Amino acid sequence: MKRILVPIDFSDCSIGALKIAVQIAKKTDAEIILLHLIDLPSDEVGMFDEGVPTGPAALVLMKNARNKFLELFEQDFMKGVKVDDYIDFNKPFEGIAEYAKEKNVDLIVMGSHGVSGLDSFFVGSNTEKVVRTSEIPVLVVKKYVENFDLKNVVYASNFKGEFHKAFEKILNFIKLFNPTLHLLRVNTVTNFLATHESKELIENFIKEHQHQLNEIDYQSAIYDDYSVQEGIFHYADTVDADLIALGTHGRQGLLHFLQDSIAEDVVNKAQRNILTVKMES
Repeated sequence: MKRILVPIDFSDCSIGALKIAVQIAKKTDAEIILLHLIDLPSDEVGMFDEGVPTGPAALVLMKNARNKFLELFEQDFMKGVKVDDYIDFNKPFEGIAEYAKEKNVDLIVMGSHGVSGLDSFFVGSNTEKVVRTSEIPVLVVKKYVENFDLKNVVYASNFKGEFHKAFEKILNFIKLFNPTLHLLRVNTVTNFLATHESKELIENFIKEHQHQLNEIDYQSAIYDDYSVQEGIFHYADTVDADLIALGTHGRQGLLHFLQDSIAEDVVNKAQRNILTVKMES
């Protein structure tokens, strides 16, 4: 891992995500790409002089952000890590996607409070949009921990072929911490398989990745619940998971609303940290 992108708005939530990103960076000798995005109407930004905006509101916000960066860099937790910081004028989702691609980052670390109900359906969160579309693994920090370590990771999947590539990327990340990996399939009324069928799916999946799984402690589980999301939450509670890992479909537009999006729902409602990886089509 060489570069970790951390979008920051200086809220407690985003600073908590930065603290965890710094711990990962120190563990992997990675560089932090710290990004603060300012979303202003174009008439408030004004003209640009050698890449610097000249509008009064833009200049004030940019100065405030720079001062906050300087204060942040004085914090003890920032010592000993390489940081490349940027302040840019863009919408949060678009800006994150552009910088992730331009800087060739290996991981995006974002804080999230989560949303639910109508707010989630009509508006959504920037974190949700990034999770849905990012080609790069996204670590969503829902719960700040002083010492970011992974002892129990729940990987929830239907264990079909489309998830193989995503799983390999998830393994590459969690191997840094040598946790116990719980391979979880949730059985529901609308997603029902007999126990022997579920076991067969998981066993075949394990065979496909046996050479990688030999390096890690793992166990499989089949859990019955009313929905896949509830099953993930309840099982994660039983093993006190430090992380829930999921593959995402990356659905967009009308298809996103017509089809169930389990990963986004988990990101919105979970009280645990989440790692998402988009499946390759």
